[in-house]
Amino acid sequence: MKTTIFTAIFILLIGGFISCQESPQGSTATYDVGLAELKKIVLPVDENTYYLSKSMFQFEEDDKEYLQFGNFEKRQHEILIYDLEGQNLYKRIPLEKEGPNGVPAVYGCIPYYDSKTFLVSQHNRGMTTIIDGEGNVHAKYNMRQSADSIERRGFWVDCRYGLSFFYTPSFTKDSIVYFKNELFIQYKINQRLDREVWKTIPMFNSLNLKNGHIHTLPIKYPDIFEDDVRTPAGGGYEFTYDYNYKQERLVCSFTGYDSIMVTDDLKHVRWYNGKSRYLKSIRPRVYEANGFDWLRESKGGAKYHNIIYDKYRDVYYRIAEFPYEFKANESPFDDPMGREFSVIVFDKDLNIIGETKFPGNKYLYKMSFVGRDGLYISENNLKNPEFDENKLKFACFKLENMKNE
Repeated sequence: MKTTIFTAIFILLIGGFISCQESPQGSTATYDVGLAELKKIVLPVDENTYYLSKSMFQFEEDDKEYLQFGNFEKRQHEILIYDLEGQNLYKRIPLEKEGPNGVPAVYGCIPYYDSKTFLVSQHNRGMTTIIDGEGNVHAKYNMRQSADSIERRGFWVDCRYGLSFFYTPSFTKDSIVYFKNELFIQYKINQRLDREVWKTIPMFNSLNLKNGHIHTLPIKYPDIFEDDVRTPAGGGYEFTYDYNYKQERLVCSFTGYDSIMVTDDLKHVRWYNGKSRYLKSIRPRVYEANGFDWLRESKGGAKYHNIIYDKYRDVYYRIAEFPYEFKANESPFDDPMGREFSVIVFDKDLNIIGETKFPGNKYLYKMSFVGRDGLYISENNLKNPEFDENKLKFACFKLENMKNE
């Protein structure tokens, strides 16, 4: 009996030691900062513009602030530029689908420094295209001609970027563009991807705009799955990211993992505590349910969404999605507009300094961007009583000191 008790205590001590050794940095969290609404802005929408954009990025030019709004839904094919201060449409850039300036099947786009040049990612084409502010094509790169592209049984890799809805921008250093490897798993019965193979898959590619060469980066998908899971077929391995040009720091947020991954050299990574105080601890796992039940469970479960760097205040925002139970008349194929969420705030050293909870049925948090005045979150939620598809409505939130409250 004494031997059994001693063995149990020893195991607990060793387990605690290992846990401490593997614990992420920034383990302590303070909640001295909150988000408070500062103002609202309303941008005009005409009959040719859909209120929802999955490719939306703020930028500055000539000391003015603009918003690039990709109008690619509902068969639209153009880039809109809004003047945020004047709250009006500044410029419309129509894109052609055929001919020498053809840019078909746009997946996303992002300003390449200003409104004079844009990087465009093309859906199912494996192409990156550089266009000017008039929609003229200046260069095209075939992203599928990479000498070190990866092909394995059960999945394939594609190069996509330029989304804000699921935050995957590109970032550029010395004429080299870096972007996420978009990973697709083939869901087949009895087909398993061993976790050892999983750790060989690169997370990012780079494109040299001078010579068109494409390379994969050394950073591989981490082994963050539950101990009894050999195949992450249930999801949670998807990630969003943003780049801090000030510190040359790349920060990644996995949808099904509490901690956030950070690299300063695009080679070596370290982990920081990123857990929401409102959610239970989560890790990627395989769901037991099938069909619609699986979809309801995976899509309605707690998870993390975008992580966005705020260069004006030198902080990071991470969105946490709360568990949601679909109603009988709601389809799990649609985003649950009634889902509550929170925004976790990190300081420049990736310490949690605050978290603010938001109600469901009001905000479309996947349409968010950082501006000079704060974090803008769309109010174009279909369940918002004040929803108007003819207007783009955003609430701007500022950081607020909560210590004395």
